[in-house]
Amino acid sequence: MANNESLPIDFDEFVKLTNISHWIYRVWTILYNILGITGNIFALFIFIHWTKRLSLYIYFSFLCIINILVIFIDMNYHFLIPFTTNSKILIENFLPKACKCIFFLTYFFRYLFIWIIVMINIDRCLYLSEHSFRKILCQQRTAKIICCILILFSFFANFHFLIYFNQPIITQIPTNNTCFIDGLLCHCKTSHPTYRVFWKTIWPIYNLIIFAIIPLFIIIICCILIIRNIYLTRKNIYGKRHDSDVSVKSKNDHLHSITKTLICLDLLFPITIFPTLFLQIYVNYNAPKTCLKIGTLNLIFSIGFAMIYIKNTFAFFIFYLTGQKFRRAFSALVHGRKVSDSTDSH
Repeated sequence: MANNESLPIDFDEFVKLTNISHWIYRVWTILYNILGITGNIFALFIFIHWTKRLSLYIYFSFLCIINILVIFIDMNYHFLIPFTTNSKILIENFLPKACKCIFFLTYFFRYLFIWIIVMINIDRCLYLSEHSFRKILCQQRTAKIICCILILFSFFANFHFLIYFNQPIITQIPTNNTCFIDGLLCHCKTSHPTYRVFWKTIWPIYNLIIFAIIPLFIIIICCILIIRNIYLTRKNIYGKRHDSDVSVKSKNDHLHSITKTLICLDLLFPITIFPTLFLQIYVNYNAPKTCLKIGTLNLIFSIGFAMIYIKNTFAFFIFYLTGQKFRRAFSALVHGRKVSDSTDSH
């Protein structure tokens, strides 16, 4: 910095805050890879042992697979690789080739994740009710078919990225004396004029409806019905005088465990995603003007993006903390004992 007069005001603060944010990216992405992939593999191994008894565990198994892929592909592409590898090699060789596919896979996995959560809620809602659909939808074969349908749905809802996103755009990193908000080094755009209109005007609403509004509406309705059905079921359990006290307590604990697991899964989605999403929208319309504000935003985003992947990384810990049967199965797995196939309740 031979000529300090040419530097913007608060540039030194911007550099310090941005460097801290880059280290934060490195720390949580590496930590999430270790915890997330390992935890989801353990959970997947346990749930696979239980899929023969309840359709619920087919959805949980599928959810673990999605979590692993989100961490390994989506998170690493956007946040691990750019901050841990040589940027020149990354920009010239990998990003332009992978851009379109990663863009497609990002939305593909996001849709699968939220709609699997929706199906878990629907499955539990029907399982705890006396509805006639229970015998049809709460079956292992039906759950596998629904998972395949969700894969097809997510593919066709996002395959337009593979067709029309045909022009990789390399982000030019500003010079050393410029303050800028960290972003993707490479993204894609389309040369098709009609699709460009769709992308700017229709896609935001289309994505909001499919990814947020409809799933959250279904989840809220199911959550209310699940709590109601569990309350009625608990009353029914306590009303059966021929059951032993141990049996009543066991059934009550299982129902309570189901509720805690579902509530955690349902709440994590909006809590971890919406704050960063709303901040991005705000910054899009109210861009920061000073280097200090830009550096502060870089620091906030480094923490906010870490929150987005909490639901994928710490799913194992949710299952462990809220599921008594899961804890016993994990203990058996760690000690080399056979994981029980009995899964009358979670």
